[in-house]
Amino acid sequence: MTNHNDTITAIATPPGKGGIAVIRISGPESLAIIKQIFKPSTPVKEYRPNITYLGKVFDENELIDQVIVIYYKAPHSYTGEDVIEISCHGGKFLTRTILELVLSRASRLARKGEFTKRAFLNGKLDLTEAESVVDLIDAKTRKSQKVAIERLEGKLYEGIEGIIKEINELRTEIELDIDFPEHSNQKTNHKNIVNKIQFIKNEITRLIATADEGIILNEGYRIAIAGEPNAGKSSIFNRLIENERSIVTDIPGTTRDFIEEDISLEGYWIKLFDTAGLRESTSEIEISGIKKSYDIVKNAHLVLWIEDTSVHKEIIIPERIKNKDYFIILNKLDLLKSPPSIDKNCEHIVAVSAKTGHNIDVLKDMIIDKIDLEEYDISQGILSNARQLSSAKKCRRSLLKALKSAKGESGYEFIAFDLREASEYLEEIIGKITSEDIINNIFDRFCVGK
Repeated sequence: MTNHNDTITAIATPPGKGGIAVIRISGPESLAIIKQIFKPSTPVKEYRPNITYLGKVFDENELIDQVIVIYYKAPHSYTGEDVIEISCHGGKFLTRTILELVLSRASRLARKGEFTKRAFLNGKLDLTEAESVVDLIDAKTRKSQKVAIERLEGKLYEGIEGIIKEINELRTEIELDIDFPEHSNQKTNHKNIVNKIQFIKNEITRLIATADEGIILNEGYRIAIAGEPNAGKSSIFNRLIENERSIVTDIPGTTRDFIEEDISLEGYWIKLFDTAGLRESTSEIEISGIKKSYDIVKNAHLVLWIEDTSVHKEIIIPERIKNKDYFIILNKLDLLKSPPSIDKNCEHIVAVSAKTGHNIDVLKDMIIDKIDLEEYDISQGILSNARQLSSAKKCRRSLLKALKSAKGESGYEFIAFDLREASEYLEEIIGKITSEDIINNIFDRFCVGK
């Protein structure tokens, strides 16, 4: 893995005009650089950590700005290195001028996520905590923010470390029995090994089950609104987002392309898609829109199939939607003299009026009940992305191989090998064993300056 021992700098605040902007410097030359460009209002013999210094930044003898400087001494900083943060007046030109001044003094521009990457490499964060930083920045709802905070506090790391310890303790027992059979532990037999592996496998299975919640909270719960033309899909879409986002007319096929909008329901981030009407068509434009609609349906967690209940016809759900989780929404209730007859035993049908808003709240409650992610205790840490989930599944596969060997009373060396493999897959999640390519891909998600 590449050594990172030079000095880096970047603007740590969003670009644009504002009250203040922050330039961050990290590395061995940080303190030397600030001494070259900064003159404190009160003379300083030696900079003390965690103290704010008011003063002015100069380029040679030219005054650039009045700023505040804070020095964080290694290893007690975000990156684990000497860090300087300069708070200057906000503004693109001024901030860029100070950045270029710092870059001219033995530092280079930081790459995306490089400050957090150094924090990981210097042991200030494990990999799950590092990933939680960008998840916290990207959090769209209170729930996703809370989950990111729990991971940043090390809850997932603690849970995985505990499982790794259990695996390694069992493996150690087995390897001692292989190397020193004359001192064999009476408890080291295939039956006890089976019970212990089964217990560990159950813990991994529980952890894997949390990935659904973690990925939904981070990436959003995808809902596709689908149906035939003129069923009122766009009207339902507008009601759910509480905004006139989609064009609504009486002309069938108004929506030729999909429209996407993000909303929050009860703390869940939901990605809502208004799709083109699904019907047989000879129009190339409409056919293209219908194809996109089915692509969105394929990747959706839930489909809202909209029916025009004012038109008396049999409800026919396309086969490609039957394979998904879906609700049937009987729209245009306001056009009926009496409500339609709905089987009370069917939980996935609701009659609504997009025009008046009748039962839209009921539909929202149905969506929240469908997400139903409250069963997991997020305070224990949950998996939050495909990388973590993949490693956890590989760990479970290795445990299943070890379990099969133990049940078949195979040699202990086969069981020990599978347990070692299982442990290593978990170590990938927290970054104890991880390739540099994986590390780079993770930190490429970050912005420059974090």
